[in-house]
Amino acid sequence: MKKEIPYKNYIILVLVFLMTILVTFYVRDWYNTTKVYYAQNSVMTKVVKEIKSEEISNYILENQRFILYVSSGQNSQIKDFEDEFKNLIQNLDINDDVLYMNLDGVNTGSFYDLLKNNYSSNAKLKNQIVSSDSSLYLFTDGKIVNVLNNVSDYSIKRLENIIKSWGLDNA
Repeated sequence: MKKEIPYKNYIILVLVFLMTILVTFYVRDWYNTTKVYYAQNSVMTKVVKEIKSEEISNYILENQRFILYVSSGQNSQIKDFEDEFKNLIQNLDINDDVLYMNLDGVNTGSFYDLLKNNYSSNAKLKNQIVSSDSSLYLFTDGKIVNVLNNVSDYSIKRLENIIKSWGLDNA
């Protein structure tokens, strides 16, 4: 006796194939969109607050001691460093003491002039405030008291020691 397969089973099979193909394309598009987003934005915004250059003076009025991390969100050469630095910030529990500023779309010349002229605590630090891929500025009493340029070239262990030596509350 020959067993006959109902016609509806073929329809169900075709629907399952179509749904699988659609879900595959959706997941692929989602992955590509996420990849593009993270290529153009820094992972630092997930763990610390982001600030604009025009907001710095207002922030200083409320918070006298903090670290300002400055870099380009689109710089793919520092993405690996930022992943490690993000983990360091979380491990030291200094999320509230660190701010991130994205240099994309910012007039860097006027930004660095602002830091030099308004927030530098002495002439030596004024000379250290220069354009770099990634920089850390330690603010104390509303003034920059320490500068690290090209921090993406530092090891995470060295950065951890430097941040601890700065004596932030939680580090």
